Amino acid sequence: MQGTKRKRQNGVWELRVYVGRDPVTGNPRQISRTFRGGSRAADEALRDLVDKYGAGRSDGLGATFGQLLDKWLEESERMDLSPTTLRTYRAQVEQIIRPRLGKIGLTRLTPKHLDDLYRHMKEEGRSPKTIRNYHAIISSALHQGVRWEWVRENVAAKAKPPRVPKRRVTAPSVDSVRSVIETAEERDPRLAPLPMLAALTGMRRGELCALRWTDVDLERCELDVSRSIVVVPGGLAEKTTKSGNFRIVALDEVGMALLARHRLNVEEWADKAEVTVADDAYVFSHAVDGSKPFRPDNVTGFFTRVRDSLGLHDVRLHDLRHFTATQLIGAGVDVRTVAGRLGHSDPSVTLRVYAHALEERDRAAAEVMGRVLSPPKTTRKKLKTG
Repeated sequence: MQGTKRKRQNGVWELRVYVGRDPVTGNPRQISRTFRGGSRAADEALRDLVDKYGAGRSDGLGATFGQLLDKWLEESERMDLSPTTLRTYRAQVEQIIRPRLGKIGLTRLTPKHLDDLYRHMKEEGRSPKTIRNYHAIISSALHQGVRWEWVRENVAAKAKPPRVPKRRVTAPSVDSVRSVIETAEERDPRLAPLPMLAALTGMRRGELCALRWTDVDLERCELDVSRSIVVVPGGLAEKTTKSGNFRIVALDEVGMALLARHRLNVEEWADKAEVTVADDAYVFSHAVDGSKPFRPDNVTGFFTRVRDSLGLHDVRLHDLRHFTATQLIGAGVDVRTVAGRLGHSDPSVTLRVYAHALEERDRAAAEVMGRVLSPPKTTRKKLKTG
């Protein structure tokens, strides 16, 4: 039994239980309770205390913040997060969070510890957005600790990470996108349709790489977007989309003609190599039979070379997604439809990211209402002559 019972007076006992060592000082830690009753009843009460608070428990009592981080990372892996996301989390924990906060006991962690960390990171030249990312990890781990009842509150809620200035999303112009698409065709016909399809659909890079011919419905003119390709140690892996949901993306005649032409080229390349393209082959593949997808980072490299050759150094592959969203919103397509096409799980994300495009629509709306309620021409003439 990891506890002691001491008689203080008749019918009054002091019960003590060892709960491990202080993570900072290394000194033994104990909790004590006063019990009133007989000796046997005191023994039973002590056993209950040992069962509830004894060392070696998995309820986090006496744990350090570093130990909570370890358990949180295990839980994140169990939740099937993207391998890229998990690598980022682990790197941020090991590089900054654990060295600064890992040895602090959970019950001793305070908002000041976190504020000191954020101030230190700012002094090192870290951007507000980067510091916010670290804050998100700390907050998520502590939230998990609250759920597991390792701690009573999430002290990160009281901390003050720096504010991130709102930055307006900049989408490339129609002429820039057309130039990239035309130049891509000259560079590599196997990858050339990808930027065009990205601009037409707003699909993410990994989703485009994961697209298979079985996902293309030529009769219904639509794509089934349900997977994404990610880079993992040792190669590539398929995972769900970023939101974890599948979506159907409609295509018009331009999009379907693009894929039909690309399919003919794929079949022609396969015939020359005397191989067969399987029904579920990847749409964009460096293998003649379409058995392997392009690496997402190689796709980005291809796009970068194309845009650099045009002097469009500020345009990123991901900006084609912004192009899709701003063009659709500018054309009056409702935000819920745009969010569904982009794969946003919540339309509020679309509203937040593309608020500037909605401002343009608001100005157009003001003009509409002005025309509706403006005085008739005859009334205006009378007002002028009067």
